[in-house]
Amino acid sequence: MKPKLTAREHYDRLAKMGNDINDPPDALSYMARWDGPPFWDAIGDPRGKDVLETGVGTGRLALQLLEKRCRSFTGLDISPLTIEAAGNRLNGFSNVRLILGDISEFRSPCGFDIAYSVLTFMHVQDKAKALENMVGSLRPGGKLVLSLDMASDTFDFGQWEVPLFPWEPELYVQTLESLG
Repeated sequence: MKPKLTAREHYDRLAKMGNDINDPPDALSYMARWDGPPFWDAIGDPRGKDVLETGVGTGRLALQLLEKRCRSFTGLDISPLTIEAAGNRLNGFSNVRLILGDISEFRSPCGFDIAYSVLTFMHVQDKAKALENMVGSLRPGGKLVLSLDMASDTFDFGQWEVPLFPWEPELYVQTLESLG
């Protein structure tokens, strides 16, 4: 039987392995299913915008937003080792704030023009609270972009498994509609 790891343990292990830093082309192609052209079209032009990423990981997407000249970037993650890796990757930018924390507990009222998350919500147990916090962190007219996977109850990573918390897309829509 494979060990079951929490999301934090899983991402700490991946950070130790150097995941997401020098990924091969096939891994980048796989990730483009969630953060490829449709994702970037939804994000739009980040120039001069304050941006929040929930699940910043090692900062792969953050780097792209910073290179596109967002005004400020805040990255939130539950893994101290991925936050450390993101800090190393993004240390050339003075407009970056990295926070070790959970979106279910984080809110920065009217702090951002864009808030997004890629493949993070499958790990979030209290999705309604997390969505409420992300929406509540947006300025009026702000944009929320979620890139989601139709996850099963478990992610089998080969050497270990990670419990997941799937939600039907309709629940995201209903929750977001209720939040305005």
